[in-house]
Amino acid sequence: MKASFRIVPLTLVATLALLVGCASQPGAPAASSGSTPPTATKMVPKLRIVQACGGCDVPEDVPGLIEEGYAKAAAEAGTKVSPTETATLTIKELSYRSAGARIAVGAFAGKDEIKADVAYKDKKFSVEDYYRNAWQGISSLARKIGGMAHDQLQ
Repeated sequence: MKASFRIVPLTLVATLALLVGCASQPGAPAASSGSTPPTATKMVPKLRIVQACGGCDVPEDVPGLIEEGYAKAAAEAGTKVSPTETATLTIKELSYRSAGARIAVGAFAGKDEIKADVAYKDKKFSVEDYYRNAWQGISSLARKIGGMAHDQLQ
C-alpha cells in the first residue's frame, strides 16, 4: 500500500515535466543580439469612411468601429497606417438589427449587413459581409469590415 503513495508524486512530477517540455518552442528563432538591421515597416493608407447608401441609417459609431477594426488588423499584421496616404471606404448598403431583437429571436430578426467599396489610387474593390446570429451584431461586423479592408490594401 505504501508503494502506491510513492507513485503518485512521481507521476505528478513526470506529468509536469512532460507539460513543460511540450510548452517549449524548439523551432523558435533565438533572440537577436541587435546586430541585424531593422526591416522596413510596410505601410497602408489611413481610412476615410464615406456614407453613400441613400436612405440607410448608419449608426454614428459604425465608422469609428470600422476604423478600429482597420487599425487592429494593421497592428496584428505589423503594418503601419500612413499619416498622409488615404483610402476611401464608401458604405453602399447597411442594415442592422436592434440588440434586443437580435438576442431575443436571433436569426429570425434578420441580419446585420455592410456592403462597401474601397478605393486607393488605382486599386478598387468591394468588402461585404453579414451576421445572422444572436451573439454578433453590427459592432463586431463593422470591425470585421475594417479588417477586411486592411487585408485587401496590404
